[in-house]
Amino acid sequence: MTGNLIEVKNLKKYYPIKGGIFAKTVEYVKAVDGVSFTIKEGETLGLVGESGCGKTTVGRAILRLIESTDGQVLYKGEDILKYNKEQIRKLRQNMQIVFQDPNSSLNPRMLVKDIIAEPLIVNGMKRDPNRETRAVELLRAVGMSENHYYRYPHEFSGGQRQRICIARALALRPKFIVLDEPTSALDVSVQSQILNMLEDLQKEYGLTYLFISHNLIVVRYLSDRVAVMYLGKIVELSKTEELFDNPRHPYTQALLSAIAVPDPEVKRKSRIILEGDVPTPIKPPGGCRFHTRCKHRMDICDKVEPEFRDIGGEHFVACHLMDLPKEKQPVPITVATPESKQPSTS
Repeated sequence: MTGNLIEVKNLKKYYPIKGGIFAKTVEYVKAVDGVSFTIKEGETLGLVGESGCGKTTVGRAILRLIESTDGQVLYKGEDILKYNKEQIRKLRQNMQIVFQDPNSSLNPRMLVKDIIAEPLIVNGMKRDPNRETRAVELLRAVGMSENHYYRYPHEFSGGQRQRICIARALALRPKFIVLDEPTSALDVSVQSQILNMLEDLQKEYGLTYLFISHNLIVVRYLSDRVAVMYLGKIVELSKTEELFDNPRHPYTQALLSAIAVPDPEVKRKSRIILEGDVPTPIKPPGGCRFHTRCKHRMDICDKVEPEFRDIGGEHFVACHLMDLPKEKQPVPITVATPESKQPSTS
């Protein structure tokens, strides 16, 4: 890994809520509210959190599949949020996405050969004599063969359809791919195959991934670093093993405590049960957004938003507990998770 390929600075995405007879904007859903992080060239950054926390919105905003409300997204140092349509079209060659549901992201009326070749045609390779050869090579790269070339999506299993989606994403030889929960719709046995394939493709093609998922064990297997989101903000970011071995934010600790450990010989800590429900992103709590569910909350938590800062070793945390003297901070929990470098969906 070298320098930063992607830099996200104070990214925001607000969705307006209309009301009244004139359909005026009365409120905003603050799906993403000031997110900042970097992704180094050749690495995988995992992005995790509860459903509705804004992680998919972050991925789509980076690619400009949706337009951001504010902030910057730098690709190789250039702010792509300022690009015009023609610049964005050219940028698509370097930035792609694999969606969560392969059924809805493949055109059921198109043959596999046309699905994979479509990005090539759109980008000026319609008359290229090597186009079909390239498409077959991509099928082989994702573990399929030319025998699948003249078939429709409904003739394949879920895992095979996701392989086709990955082949399509690779068609233009991109540098960066957003993986939006690419294994969550697949059977357990197929998930590990797809994860191993993604790891192999990353090495072969020099890819950089933003891996969005709610499955923490899968994230641990594939990611170099992990960012934890809660209600539109990142609350903790660290190297993968550091995050799993030494989680500092109470929300991260609660997420990790919910991981099922498949080894009956491993004694696990008791589950941390969060209080209450996730607040609405329309009117998020003041101060720390997690304070309404945190058992360690202090008076300052509902008044002042905690700074997202490095507590040492590139381990970033947004929590007022980090401001306390070390002897008064809660002891970080030790989470029993599988140590094996094997993909699991437990």
